[in-house]
Amino acid sequence: MREFKTRKPSGRASFPLMLLAGQEGTGKTWAAVEATAMESVDRAFFIEVGESQADAYGAVPGADFEIIEHDGTIRNIREALQWAAAQEPAEGKFNLLIIDSMTQIWQLLQDNGQQEANRRARRKGKPVPEDGVRLSMDLWNQIKDVWNGILHQCRQFHGPVLLTSRLELVTAMDDKGNPTRDKQWKIQAEKNLPYNCQVVLQARAPRQWTMTKIATTVPELQLPVGGEMQFNDFSVAKLLTSMGIGADAEATTFVETHPDGEFNEEKIREEEERARQEEEAQRRKSYVSKQAQGLMDAEKNHDVDKLNSALRYYQQKGDGQLVSMAQETIQRLRKAQSEEAQQNVQTVLDGEVVEETATEAA
Repeated sequence: MREFKTRKPSGRASFPLMLLAGQEGTGKTWAAVEATAMESVDRAFFIEVGESQADAYGAVPGADFEIIEHDGTIRNIREALQWAAAQEPAEGKFNLLIIDSMTQIWQLLQDNGQQEANRRARRKGKPVPEDGVRLSMDLWNQIKDVWNGILHQCRQFHGPVLLTSRLELVTAMDDKGNPTRDKQWKIQAEKNLPYNCQVVLQARAPRQWTMTKIATTVPELQLPVGGEMQFNDFSVAKLLTSMGIGADAEATTFVETHPDGEFNEEKIREEEERARQEEEAQRRKSYVSKQAQGLMDAEKNHDVDKLNSALRYYQQKGDGQLVSMAQETIQRLRKAQSEEAQQNVQTVLDGEVVEETATEAA
């Protein structure tokens, strides 16, 4: 049976992924940049994707952040995330990361998938329409894998991560996929992004923030099921402080899940064989230990006959390990007996010399 490590909960909140979604010009990036002025922030990093105002936001009062430059490719953006996560904050402080925006990262991933789908079609001599060929399921799976990998990198960051995305009021669809007369707010990114964040805020109008999700143990901040919370004077800094996020916050306890072929017949057989081998190894270990104890007892009692009998038995069984152990034990015993015999002879000789000397003296 495999052993598992356990620990007691710390009772401290983990650094959150906070999603700031808003319509254009509602202040989502401004709100994120304001947080870089927090006293508890050591270094703040800004990764801009598909936007062009990172330098301008340096004029936000108190703003103190570093723009991470990249070449606009998914590979280089992920390398930037890896680098940012590797930067250790000063003692007593935490780092902060802003990604502006996740909408553009999701679009970039789809563009990569579309590019590959078109390439495959041309390679097969198929026509490619102006809007591109339909993406296959394997490409969508690859897109999702990279997206989830980016979120996993965000969780490895040593501090809060602020993600921005666009928010749009769209026509609600019924269960059959048909449009209705109702409207709903929709975050423009991969559909599961809100579920992967601990806090989700929406700016449906300039500087008017509504919290639609929060994972916290602070009673005053908890929302009823399906409920929302309006803020009259919102700031990321105030919310983080209210959540108890400080330099002593815990790193994420999130463990990325992945398929492991649990239902694969070949893997099941391998697991069964490994279990059988482990059980056999344990039985063998116990048997060898018992035989070794018997050999040591025979050696201690100078029982050469018993040792020779054991050696013949091991040889008949073809047990090379125990044959070697028995031979080594017999050799040790014979050597000890030979040394003891020599010592006895020397003692006798020494006694005769002493006696002869005494006679001569007389």
